[in-house]
Amino acid sequence: MKKLLTVSLLGVLLSIPSVVFAEASWYGSIRTGIESNSENSTGVADFASRWGVQGSSEVSEGLTAVYRYERKIDSSSADDTGGRLSYVGLSGGFGTITVGQVWGAAYNHFGGIVDQALNYGSPGATGYRFGDALSYAVSVGNVSLQADALMNQSTGKTGDGFNFGATLGGLMETGSIAIAHRSHPDDGAVSTSSSYIAGNYGIGDMTVFLGYSQASSDNSDCVQVNLEPDVEGETTGTCVSDSKDKTTFAGVHGGVGDTGVNYVFTMRNEKVDADGFSDPDTDSTGNTVAANFDSKSSPWTLGLSRSLGGGATLKFEHSEPDDDEVDSSTAVWLHVNF
Repeated sequence: MKKLLTVSLLGVLLSIPSVVFAEASWYGSIRTGIESNSENSTGVADFASRWGVQGSSEVSEGLTAVYRYERKIDSSSADDTGGRLSYVGLSGGFGTITVGQVWGAAYNHFGGIVDQALNYGSPGATGYRFGDALSYAVSVGNVSLQADALMNQSTGKTGDGFNFGATLGGLMETGSIAIAHRSHPDDGAVSTSSSYIAGNYGIGDMTVFLGYSQASSDNSDCVQVNLEPDVEGETTGTCVSDSKDKTTFAGVHGGVGDTGVNYVFTMRNEKVDADGFSDPDTDSTGNTVAANFDSKSSPWTLGLSRSLGGGATLKFEHSEPDDDEVDSSTAVWLHVNF
């Protein structure tokens, strides 16, 4: 019986048109090297390795089914550390509609301009990838658009967030400008709204960019009575009732003549204005009072890379976080695509 089932299954697989399999392709990137931080900790580290499969299949004239599945790899220990992308969709003259976990609209547009660092940079509060997403993307001439509706059934809401991004290219031949927006409740009581604008311009082999983002958060449940009492009856913990995060991004990237070496320098200036409640901020009667959590930072990164051919690239990057609690880091690694 088992042999019969095996033969039957093999017959079914062989009867499927070979074009279905021919359109799928495996890909990946192993990125492993040595990392050292300011605390004199040095060791082997992974730099966002991954593997995946993607492809497409023509459904009818002018309509194509697309799919992609991608996972993280910790190449320093051979661990599989979780999923990155997983979606299916339809693509045609109308654009592309996908469902699953996708690259977010704000990151694809705003992050596509300002997130140029090799490993240590940050695109700000755009987020990277989003699950439970219904996404639509289209390009018309020099304009590209993407909108994502985030819909997680477990929350009991039809919509849990919305991402939007748009890019206009071809400005002064080599420039582009992007705008983006995110509306994303973090949980039931916290809602955050973020807006972004960025632009870049190419001058020979060099591209300069500038960006600005502003995120506002409001926690309607953050009041004094919500702080948890400890065993002695005193309140402990921290609750941020509202905050504004304003970040300016700037940088330059390009090539060094005919050497095959590429460089990237990024910096950002971040200012956070936040209010809330925190124990040990108490008045003379022991009651919690409003606390301030304002902060400023100006981290920067410098990176160099050189292609070695055959899908291999040697990379170096140094990061200064401008934060007493975070170490500066330096790394060199080999990046091999397959």
